Amino acid sequence: MTATAGGLLLLCIVILFFLHLLWRLGTSRSGSALACFAAAYLILVALLRQQVDTALVSPLLLPFVYAYAWLGVTAVMWAAAHMRVDGRVLSFPGQDRRLAALLCSQLALHIGVLGLSPWLSQQPRAIYLLAPPLTIIVSYLAYRLQLLAMRRQPVCGTSWISWGALCLMIPLLMTWLKDWAVPLLLHMT
Repeated sequence: MTATAGGLLLLCIVILFFLHLLWRLGTSRSGSALACFAAAYLILVALLRQQVDTALVSPLLLPFVYAYAWLGVTAVMWAAAHMRVDGRVLSFPGQDRRLAALLCSQLALHIGVLGLSPWLSQQPRAIYLLAPPLTIIVSYLAYRLQLLAMRRQPVCGTSWISWGALCLMIPLLMTWLKDWAVPLLLHMT
């Protein structure tokens, strides 16, 4: 198997996303976010080790390829510790807006993909599992949209409407991208 320029570009997307999330976690100086990140890695490794047909090293390396899954588990634990639910706003008191936007967007990604995949012929779930670079691009776009919505709030938080719209938009976008982006990705590699 030879490496193509397109394949290297797709690998760079995965690496840059992972470096961005490490940078975002580091600059936030949130000990709880870092602890959730480390615990999420251990959870993913333990879950991947339960698979019968895995190579010895793959459970240790797969979380790096599926960085958005790693970040999703982190987001669930972090949100359980810091999210305050109000009638109109999901707030994260005392937290960095950028970190909150990153983790809140990952929560929306996972809820959207898991919740809407059955009604969309499992297409978002297939993209999630089989096309990490495409999922990363959608995930980063969701992060930027969430950050834009959070900057409009007086407190570190987001409205239910914008977050719910993000939960719906992500799987629909993944389904739409499947029709033209997946053939393009396959052609690039």
